[in-house]
Amino acid sequence: MAEATLHPMPTLLLAALLALPLPTTALQAPAAEAARVEAIVQKTMRQPGAVAVSVAVARGEEMLYEKATGFADLEFAISADEQTMFRIGSVTKQFTAAAILKLAERDKLSLDDPLTQFLPDYPTHGHEITLRHLLTHTGGVPSYTDLGPTWQVSIARELPHDELVALWKDLPLEFTPGEKWKYSNSGYYLLGMVIEKVSGQDYATFLREAFFDPLKLTRTRYDSNRDVILNRAQGYAFEKDTFFNDDLLGMSQPGAAGALVSTAGDLVRWQQALVGGRAVSAASYEEMTLPFLLASGRETSYGLGLQLDTQAGQRCVWHGGGINGFNSVLMYFPDASLHVAVISNSERLRADALGLALAEDLLQGQ
Repeated sequence: MAEATLHPMPTLLLAALLALPLPTTALQAPAAEAARVEAIVQKTMRQPGAVAVSVAVARGEEMLYEKATGFADLEFAISADEQTMFRIGSVTKQFTAAAILKLAERDKLSLDDPLTQFLPDYPTHGHEITLRHLLTHTGGVPSYTDLGPTWQVSIARELPHDELVALWKDLPLEFTPGEKWKYSNSGYYLLGMVIEKVSGQDYATFLREAFFDPLKLTRTRYDSNRDVILNRAQGYAFEKDTFFNDDLLGMSQPGAAGALVSTAGDLVRWQQALVGGRAVSAASYEEMTLPFLLASGRETSYGLGLQLDTQAGQRCVWHGGGINGFNSVLMYFPDASLHVAVISNSERLRADALGLALAEDLLQGQ
């Protein structure tokens, strides 16, 4: 076959082609989807108990919608915007899981290393608990947030690691590691301690240097009751048609299990980086999205810091979060390359319900 020769397009023809309008559907599709998102958000905000929501939606790498609606602070009637930071609760866990995998990529640890390799004084009650067990909630470690009054009496205090861990460390494991699945905030708190031990940095600094700065997540950070954080939302409870400020929580206590603040836009950008191999390697992200196989041979619906199941009729990789005054959800639909993030600063307005409504609308016909 003769070698093909490429000829430059004549200048006048090229200019004429560039001047032609793009197909109407190509121009209108993103705008139409953004309008549908806006309509659903506005309908949701008319519900009793709504204060503010931060919402972002993207297809692939294209951000279709990024906006906050409502009030960041009711007492001063301050409006929220796309830069307003909200507490994200347990959506923090996927950042923690990615941090462990980042350290594994640097050959600093292995997911199947025993916890006692890093925290030798932690009592495992005759069992071996691995980092993978903690990442997948299969370690049997009692969750301190389930301890009722034992935890509630000190919930507002800033506690150092040893005082918080003392709340549960001497309790027996709830099951043999690897045999069952039960959500454990304690397990993820311990993972934060491992990150600090291995990296030689505090958890907040490691995440900032490993993820927030390089990925330009400028509105994501560890929360603090002491720091002055510009454009941070206040959280609210809603009872008997009345708003109340959220109950005090010492922000040292959620730790690697739930202490970050962010925006919906930053969460979508984080997820895009995670899926795209820019936060951790493609192999590490695949590891995050594999369900854990219990000793019985049954698969869980949880990977490493990520829930794995079906939402809106499609495969979904997601996680929700709830913390005093706030709740959140971050969803990824791989078959549609759809990202949805919602954060609410009202305990009454459910971010997961709004996120699911948006997903169902945007996935229609796909």
